[in-house]
Amino acid sequence: MNRLFLAIPVHLYDYPKIRHDFDPFLEGRWREEATLHVTIAFLGKRFNAADVIEKVDAFPWAFELSKLEGWDYFTQSRVFVATTYNPSLQTLYDRLSPLLELESTLLNPHVTLMRVKGFKDTEAFFRTQKEPSPDALGYLKPKVILYRSILHPYGAEYQPLKEWHL
Repeated sequence: MNRLFLAIPVHLYDYPKIRHDFDPFLEGRWREEATLHVTIAFLGKRFNAADVIEKVDAFPWAFELSKLEGWDYFTQSRVFVATTYNPSLQTLYDRLSPLLELESTLLNPHVTLMRVKGFKDTEAFFRTQKEPSPDALGYLKPKVILYRSILHPYGAEYQPLKEWHL
């Protein structure tokens, strides 16, 4: 199954250290560093890529560049994430949604680092995850990418289809 989404790629300062620090507590598959991103709009199978590109090619992409500064764990979807506080991403979605006929929604900007299958040490994970990072973890890159997500038995493969720079 192929699905489309618009996302902002990110750069993490030290992804190997993040993995090293949390790997003793988690079981699951870490996302590939090259494809880490903050999803702005999930389009699913509603559009083909050419239609999306045509609709948004002249769109005035604008958002504030921000740092990734915290951690979270989303219990329902079982994902470990890096977070950013950036209200301009909601503004971007709100401007984009009428163009793509998307439902109104409240964004929770995050970067999925791992789909968690289980915990090796639940208490240690949550204790470490709640500790504030002394430095920023990374930052948003100044561009938006249309991705195709191709689902495989081993996980999703993200294929960049088109980039728009700020």
